[in-house]
Amino acid sequence: MTDRGRAGTSVRTIEAAEIGPWVTCMGVGFLHPTAEGYAEYFLGDVDLDRTWGAFDGDRVVGTLRSFATPFTMPGPTEVTVAALTNVTVSPTHRRRGLLGQMITGDLRAAAARGEAMGILIASEYPIYGRFGYGPAVESAAYSLDLTATRFLHDDDGTVELVDLATLRKEAPALYERFRVRQPGSIDRDDRWWDRVLHQVEVPGREPHRGYQAVYRSPRGEAEGYVRYRASEDWSAMRPKGVLTVDELLALTPDAYQRLWRYCAEVDLVTKLEASDRATAEPLPWLLTDARALRQTGRFDFVWVRVLDTCATLAARRYPVEGRLVVEVVDPLGFASGRYVLEGGPDGAACRRTDEAADLAMGVAALGSLSMGATSPHVLAAAGAVEEERGGALDRAEAMLRATPVPWCTTWF
Repeated sequence: MTDRGRAGTSVRTIEAAEIGPWVTCMGVGFLHPTAEGYAEYFLGDVDLDRTWGAFDGDRVVGTLRSFATPFTMPGPTEVTVAALTNVTVSPTHRRRGLLGQMITGDLRAAAARGEAMGILIASEYPIYGRFGYGPAVESAAYSLDLTATRFLHDDDGTVELVDLATLRKEAPALYERFRVRQPGSIDRDDRWWDRVLHQVEVPGREPHRGYQAVYRSPRGEAEGYVRYRASEDWSAMRPKGVLTVDELLALTPDAYQRLWRYCAEVDLVTKLEASDRATAEPLPWLLTDARALRQTGRFDFVWVRVLDTCATLAARRYPVEGRLVVEVVDPLGFASGRYVLEGGPDGAACRRTDEAADLAMGVAALGSLSMGATSPHVLAAAGAVEEERGGALDRAEAMLRATPVPWCTTWF
């Protein structure tokens, strides 16, 4: 696929022989110089049919790629989406329309493949709304004062420190059980696990400096794990180190509490920090003093771009039975139209209609609402949703909001 650009520039999918300059350009965009040999390793991660380059002559000046992944929707159910990543344009080639050509080319290809939505994590907030993406899944960061941390209740089970090879054997199955029931989650393939758990050599990567532990129930079954690291600090002969949780995943309430308590009781640390967490954590409700835990940040994380309105709205489940007629405006044309949604806890259907609309919105607002974490009333107050029929916002609020709150633990 090729799109011609301005004066000698073009946009197309790349060939395997071009992965070296493509990776070098990506490194420039993200301010990460490329280590020798990394391009060869990275080639194993890409689908060349979904890997786009912007070229000035034969020089790569922009990068973008996508991959297909199951994406867990409220219900829980799942739908296949196009996950966008590695998006850069060289600082020498800004404002030439190259980003727009790459994104729209990839969106057209994703729609042709029947992928209902596109998703991404935005490096900068203002970029992607103009292409129809809306922020849909948030993440949060927390800080826990360990000097004031006590748990209300005892817990069962044990926590076992394990090496990376052991975690590699046990974690994928635990994550998959988590993924299929947690809205906002995406897949993690074998290469992801091998890379993150240091089972393969990745050129330029720093050595592993952390720890990992698995929670086992009284029956001996693995039900969660934690990956963490710590920094050493002392003041007047007293320790005040910081423990950083890289990932804590639990399938049961017992595993959740026991893993947090394990982290809180590590010696020589007085503060715990955790990012990429859910915006509604149960942790404060487990503590004798919930003020020991502070939410130090709350951020947009996964953005959604609807490509097929009917497939997106019919894919998820709704907490109450209801019916909505929605008018969608999409400048790129993928999601435009008027649709009637009928859904409830047991399933949903969506089709085009000529009925009068209850609500009207742009495609970015539809993406924000699709995962159930964003309030229709809030978007209406911001002017992003218009109520065309009285009471429609209340119905939409009841239908669209979702529990558990969508959360994605995986960067992509």
